[in-house]
Amino acid sequence: MKIYLGGAMFTKADILNNLHLTQKLRDCGFDVYCPNENMSINDKSHIGITPEMIYEEDIKELETCNIFLCQLSDDPGTMWEAGYMDCLSKKIPDKGYIGCIGLTTDIRWNTLPNGELSGVNNQAFYFNGFVIGGLNLSLGVYYDEYSLFAKLKQIQNVWEIK
Repeated sequence: MKIYLGGAMFTKADILNNLHLTQKLRDCGFDVYCPNENMSINDKSHIGITPEMIYEEDIKELETCNIFLCQLSDDPGTMWEAGYMDCLSKKIPDKGYIGCIGLTTDIRWNTLPNGELSGVNNQAFYFNGFVIGGLNLSLGVYYDEYSLFAKLKQIQNVWEIK
């Protein structure tokens, strides 16, 4: 089973997190595509990379994967990729497209909403309901790596039986 690791990937912290998560997934036996490792489109010292090249390369890689692991962020590219995989898994599941699974380790998800506070003063974290709804209807959203990996192993075991 091959996983496409999606998420924010532009700060040093994002890159280190993505590479760490990629290695942990590989250590669990998964084949993983991590865009940060694809220097043909992510070597930012190369001036010839176009948005079209990035799109075509990432879509080509996404179509070789069974699952899109969506690290929840405000990165629009990640959301586009999640929608693309969701469509593949619903429209042509016989090609091995299983769906999208969400991961968030943002500590703000643990904050209960306070009805007496509004706007930025209410520390409860919000994420786009359309995205969360899609992930919940696909493979779910997980709040830690342990739960995520357990679910991925479960999916892998069922998928290998088919």
